[in-house]
Amino acid sequence: MKALILTPYHEGSFAGCSFLDRADLVLCADTAYREAEALGLVPDAVIGDFDHAQATEGVCKNVLRVPCEKDDTDTMLCIKYAIEAGARELVIAGGIGGRLDHTIANLQSLGYAEARGVRALLTDGRNEARVLSGRLRLPRRDGFYLSVFAFGGPCRGVSESGVRYPLRDAELSVDFPLGVSNEITDDYAEIEVREGRLLVVLSGKETAASIP
Repeated sequence: MKALILTPYHEGSFAGCSFLDRADLVLCADTAYREAEALGLVPDAVIGDFDHAQATEGVCKNVLRVPCEKDDTDTMLCIKYAIEAGARELVIAGGIGGRLDHTIANLQSLGYAEARGVRALLTDGRNEARVLSGRLRLPRRDGFYLSVFAFGGPCRGVSESGVRYPLRDAELSVDFPLGVSNEITDDYAEIEVREGRLLVVLSGKETAASIP
């Protein structure tokens, strides 16, 4: 099962993005239901504390209100809901930019999903982020930078091929950004980490089109 989670903060528009019509489950974190309405999506559930706004009764049949004082962010609550519903793949739309603490929280939420064997992608239409343990194959996207960072601790046995600056059996630490601003030059980039977890990021250049 694939779940789409819409977050309240996003820059730009998701209109036309292909991931919108490939979800088995659509969830909205807090006021992201407004974005769902604009996109013509009917969410299966809206989850949030609604500390800045009230959810209207007509949003969907399943509005889950939670206390403002809680350990989980609204996006994390959506992630947990999706995993409990059986989702094995998540697309988290938005959540990059704006408040830095929320962006970092969303990146850590990717690690939460990955640790439970669930593939999770955070995207705002111009950037993608995912947490990797093992191997990943990414198709070339002209106009995008590829960056890899040690996530949560040192990474060993890091290799990148099909890129402008290849790596082979390298070690990445959390205090030096060796893997930033690479580019995919072949049809596909092959990324591998043998120990640890990588944060893999695709970022559009200024003239780049949105991620489909």
